[in-house]
Amino acid sequence: MYDEFNKLLEEAKNGDVTSLEQILLDLHPLIISSIKRYYYRVDLFDDLIQDGRIVILECINNYDHSKGVYFLGYVKTMLRYLYINKHKTVATLSLNKKIGNDEEDELIDLLESKDDGLLERIIKYENNQVIRQAILRLPMRQRQVIISFFCEGLTISQISQRYNIAYRTVVNVKTAALKTLRRSLALLDNKKK
Repeated sequence: MYDEFNKLLEEAKNGDVTSLEQILLDLHPLIISSIKRYYYRVDLFDDLIQDGRIVILECINNYDHSKGVYFLGYVKTMLRYLYINKHKTVATLSLNKKIGNDEEDELIDLLESKDDGLLERIIKYENNQVIRQAILRLPMRQRQVIISFFCEGLTISQISQRYNIAYRTVVNVKTAALKTLRRSLALLDNKKK
């Protein structure tokens, strides 16, 4: 299999379009799994796939077999960096952004409300978004259990029946997922400080 893939890679480097298309087709599942693992945004899914294909094309052009690195390992690493960096550079709007001609005012100064809880609601919304993102980064089984338990209100027994897994396994998966979520949220908290 590797010999066949290396042959495709060599042909693609020499300009064979059919080999290039075959490599992109073969690596499409890797692009999808990288998106889901490192930067899952449904609204940007098609664009993220295209970005992944561009990275693979760049990898084909830049790959140097003499460096002793396997091509697939190189591609996986480059896709991981692509999607992690996209996650880091998501544009955020700060309420402390300077506005106006003289830039003396901040965006937060424009927020007027008779409801004193507006700022709390904004913070709660941002926290919910952070929690959603942390849940989406969980492995599939952990995500299913957490959503079933906390969002759908199912019991451990019901989750066990739904996914056809042992009761104790559901408990262990839930415990592991909560531990991962706590760790993720603690890391984000430390970054904010």
